[in-house]
Amino acid sequence: MQNEPKQTVARVLTLSLGATTAMWVFSYIAILFSGKTGGEILFVLGALCLPIAARHGKNLKEGAWIGFVSALLNLLLIGSIVGGKAPSEMMIAGLLWVVGLFVASMVLGVIGASLHGRLKDCTCNVDWHFGFLCVATTLVFLMLVTGGLVTGMEAGLAVPDWPNSYGHNMLLYPLTEMVSPENEGVFFEHAHRLTGMLIGLTSLMMVVCVWKWRSSKCTRTLAILIFIFVCVQGLLGGLRVTGTLTLAQDREMLAPNLWIGVVHGVVGQLIFAGFVMLSAMMSPKWKSAVPTVKVMGEKSPNTVSQKGDVKWATMLCCAMVLQLILGAAYRHMLGDEALAPKATHILYTHIVVAMLVFVLAIVTGIRCMGRDNALLKKLGISLHALVLVQLLLGGGALVVILINKGETIPLYEVIVTTLHQANGALLLGASFATFVWFRRMMS
Repeated sequence: MQNEPKQTVARVLTLSLGATTAMWVFSYIAILFSGKTGGEILFVLGALCLPIAARHGKNLKEGAWIGFVSALLNLLLIGSIVGGKAPSEMMIAGLLWVVGLFVASMVLGVIGASLHGRLKDCTCNVDWHFGFLCVATTLVFLMLVTGGLVTGMEAGLAVPDWPNSYGHNMLLYPLTEMVSPENEGVFFEHAHRLTGMLIGLTSLMMVVCVWKWRSSKCTRTLAILIFIFVCVQGLLGGLRVTGTLTLAQDREMLAPNLWIGVVHGVVGQLIFAGFVMLSAMMSPKWKSAVPTVKVMGEKSPNTVSQKGDVKWATMLCCAMVLQLILGAAYRHMLGDEALAPKATHILYTHIVVAMLVFVLAIVTGIRCMGRDNALLKKLGISLHALVLVQLLLGGGALVVILINKGETIPLYEVIVTTLHQANGALLLGASFATFVWFRRMMS
């Protein structure tokens, strides 16, 4: 039986982070349709995410806390709404927005919690420690998608300075300038930065929670490593733009570094893989997983088979990381006029390694499905489905890139290449999940 106080905290954090993540997604899409009816509807749907999530709170107090924590996270957006005004106006408007945000969020949370028990509810079947990690992992995945859009649209340098944005404090960069038609690509780049800050806060919460919820050294160490990588990732994102630590915003004084961009892309996906592994370790099935019983002096066929499973999963993970590096290098080189002609060799290697990944994923998936374990069977099916989809998307991405002879990047190219990157992240996550579960079965 889970400790109820710990589950209460985990439930509040999970529901508030889940609601906030959904609100950000709806707002992100709504801004793309600003001025249209669809955009207004999406904003309303975003606001409804909070009471829908709070419905799983057990009482009105929990509902209020869910709204409060969500409001704390959404403070990251208030500066964009009030930024660009005179300091005195910004203080007054900011105060009104902050008070309104907390009041509205807590009211919506209480309304949602008041519906607890009146509608179909699943709180009794949820391990909220695991749920929090799942929501955090989803947030990181969405960050990868927005990063893919930034790279696909070649908007990575739309904002010339860092940690400021066009001289503004990053949190105070006005939304009106962000979505201005004259500032093409700025919205995608700046929204990516704000999402990165949300992930930074989430990672900090994750470290504290994991240390309180789990005593395992392995789990705690992984949590700390993920947090360190998240901090490094933020620094890499800034250095990709400026090339050095500086507050200058004159493009002639800056030296954007393409190769830091490649490392930035790779580290982001590895952080996602880390969150996937940590989620597995926090799952209810992790403790109940039965490792192989080892008999001194004997090696059973089952033990030998499991060692083979781990080896195949390890090779798949290594191949996926290599493929990730090649893919990131190719996408970034393609956006550089001097390096684009040299990217062909990277592309050929990427295609060859894709065939290797395909074989490893198929074999590892078959070995998963051959085990008498429902979870591993599902992982095996996932590996097969994801690697097949990835091959199709990879072929599609190659075609749309080759047929585009103009300077303007068409929307269909951005969509296909971003889908290819996003599905690749899912395949990477499934590969690392398979590895960690195989290892668990042998520990």
